[in-house]
Amino acid sequence: VGPILYDHADPSIFTVLTSPSETPGTANIDFVIFPERWLVAENTFRPPWYHMNVMSEFMGLIYGVYDAKTGGGFVPGGMSLHNTMLPHGPDMDAFEKASNVELKPHKLEGTLAFMFETRFPQKVTAFAVETESLQKDYASYGHKLKKHFNPNQR
Repeated sequence: VGPILYDHADPSIFTVLTSPSETPGTANIDFVIFPERWLVAENTFRPPWYHMNVMSEFMGLIYGVYDAKTGGGFVPGGMSLHNTMLPHGPDMDAFEKASNVELKPHKLEGTLAFMFETRFPQKVTAFAVETESLQKDYASYGHKLKKHFNPNQR
């Protein structure tokens, strides 16, 4: 399962369990896994792009490396929370690699991540905020990205 010609597929294609809501396009909660898989899309950026969702994403890495966070920090046993409408995307290492790699078929091996996606905003507990293993600089992963946008270029 995955995109064949272009673009990163919506993660919902990897949903293994869902609790649908009365609102089309949203779920009470989805359980999603990201197993080993082939990346074969042509002429495109393969990792998850920079985006915001109407759903909250709680992700965890069981083993291996997650393809959008290759620069360290998101390690096995680690988790991240991107609440509703919070912008997020690949770190600089993943962006640079994906922007410059030869786009031939590539198999992501030795990796397994999961995600709970819900239409409800999530709250972080005081314990989670105060734990020593909290990656306090997580939100700064995008600061190293180079700006390429030129509003004068047409």
